[in-house]
Amino acid sequence: MATLKYLLRTENENANIFIRYSISRNVRLIKKTNFVINANDWSEDKAQPLQRNETLKNLTDKLDKLKMFIKDAYNNATANGTEITGEWLQLQIDVFNNKTPIVELDVLTNYIQKFINEAPYKSNQKREFGLSDGRVKNLKLFLNTIRKYEIDALKGKSIIIKNINIQFVEKFKMWLFGKGYSINYVGKNVANILTICNDAHKNDIETSTQIKNIKNLSETKAPEDVIFLSEQEQELIKNTPLIREALINARKWLLLGCLIGQRGGDLLNITAKNIKDINGIKIIELKQQKTGKLVAIPLLPEAIEIIESGLPYKTSLTHFNEHLKDICQIAGIDAPTKGRKKVTANNPTIKGVFPKHELISSHICRRSFATNFYGRIPTPVLMNITAHGSERTFLSYIGKTTYDNAFQMLDYFSKLVPKEKTPPQMEVLRNVN
Repeated sequence: MATLKYLLRTENENANIFIRYSISRNVRLIKKTNFVINANDWSEDKAQPLQRNETLKNLTDKLDKLKMFIKDAYNNATANGTEITGEWLQLQIDVFNNKTPIVELDVLTNYIQKFINEAPYKSNQKREFGLSDGRVKNLKLFLNTIRKYEIDALKGKSIIIKNINIQFVEKFKMWLFGKGYSINYVGKNVANILTICNDAHKNDIETSTQIKNIKNLSETKAPEDVIFLSEQEQELIKNTPLIREALINARKWLLLGCLIGQRGGDLLNITAKNIKDINGIKIIELKQQKTGKLVAIPLLPEAIEIIESGLPYKTSLTHFNEHLKDICQIAGIDAPTKGRKKVTANNPTIKGVFPKHELISSHICRRSFATNFYGRIPTPVLMNITAHGSERTFLSYIGKTTYDNAFQMLDYFSKLVPKEKTPPQMEVLRNVN
């Protein structure tokens, strides 16, 4: 049976009076009552104010009424199957004190779930309706991360949107870093917090005025941390004997992907309908899922060879990622490489040095294309195919700097052959004897 007891946690002149509500042996909820008292006027044995004057007697009366109010609310809640949580107890205290109660959508996890439920009707980056499957998946992971944070760092207390300020975000970031998450993963979570808070503000949910001052963060990879397959490694993979049909199929997707530079989701959706012949030139034309951009990619002879041998059959991105690691392991792509990988599915990635094949995923296709063809194909053309918005982002993506771009220009200049200067020639007009 639930029991309620009042207590103080300090011996100050203005000590907060707390409720300790014991639901069971394992569930004890503690909340402020919003009443204060001088600790010298408190009876520890009776867990109530000493009856020294009228003010203390009135305070005792209010505490008794609050106790009865919570008891009645508890009986109604259990009859209706309502879960008794810290938020539930806080709501009863707020209602009793005539404070504006916290409504369902004030709670961060509830609002995130609402945002996910409304994903088909949300405007996306392409200014169309419907968030992508990848974006929805990211939001679901974000929701799970917030729930873990509430359990681990907040002792099960729900996060209220209006309490999300700079200090909250800093504590959340430190918790994420302490769990071993990467800078980019932390940055994505901060970006999601800002997205949810801004959407809540548009829907008249109270938010902190500090939201606009919260800064995001992202990681710039050092050149040696950029993982790609060199053309020599691709040739090794191409000539490696494989037995399993699934691996042979995935190898086709991998080699084709390294020649057309598309994200995994776009690559695996290519069919014969995407292959066209324009003025005798074979191209792949597709609409990128993330950007909504229509791109046309001329096919190199090696890509045409893969396609003419029979397009690989459709596979899921999950299976493709698994097969890539197996293919690269069989091919001996195992040089010690710096990177991040998941040890278990439910834990964050860890940074370290691993055999290269353990770090391979579908993203290797796009990065390999961009890295291997940099300097051989004009950068704006490469960016148009890979759909990078700025040259700075593109160079960071392949582990280059603006200095590399300058050296590339010098290389081009050195190959320009100046017109040969020849001395003026005299022409004989007439012989004079």
